[in-house]
Amino acid sequence: MSWVLHRLDDRLIHGQVLVAWGQRLSPQRIVIVDDAVAASEWERQLWWTPRPASTCACFPWRRPSARTPPRPPRRAPPSLLLRDLPTALRLVEAGAEIAAFNVGGLHHAPGKDKVAEYVYLDDADRAAARALHARHIGLDVQDVPASRAVPLASIEPLA
Repeated sequence: MSWVLHRLDDRLIHGQVLVAWGQRLSPQRIVIVDDAVAASEWERQLWWTPRPASTCACFPWRRPSARTPPRPPRRAPPSLLLRDLPTALRLVEAGAEIAAFNVGGLHHAPGKDKVAEYVYLDDADRAAARALHARHIGLDVQDVPASRAVPLASIEPLA
């Protein structure tokens, strides 16, 4: 079984993920791989409060058992959410079989340059994107399912 969506979004769970992508793809579970959320009881409760507990799971990247990437549950296809490109690269390097990531929102922050309306990259993001591109992992910029997916390589040099 595979994941129904591999999304990169620095906001993690929000309206676009729950409503737009959720209605289109109907994931049975949302899995977040993020150190900050996994380390903070408050953040975990914040993300899970409006949803049934069985629909969300969070894993820190650096946990001891993270030597292998999380596998999708056997029941129904879940969505995988990551905060950034470097985490996506770490998952792929660890052996996760992911053909493409939906780049949903990497927003403005100090040191980041705008490459699309809702995608800003810094040097670490670009290095991770180049490494993923070199492994033939797709990076498709798309905020909601109704908008057209645009390959990141078509708007940002990755070769």
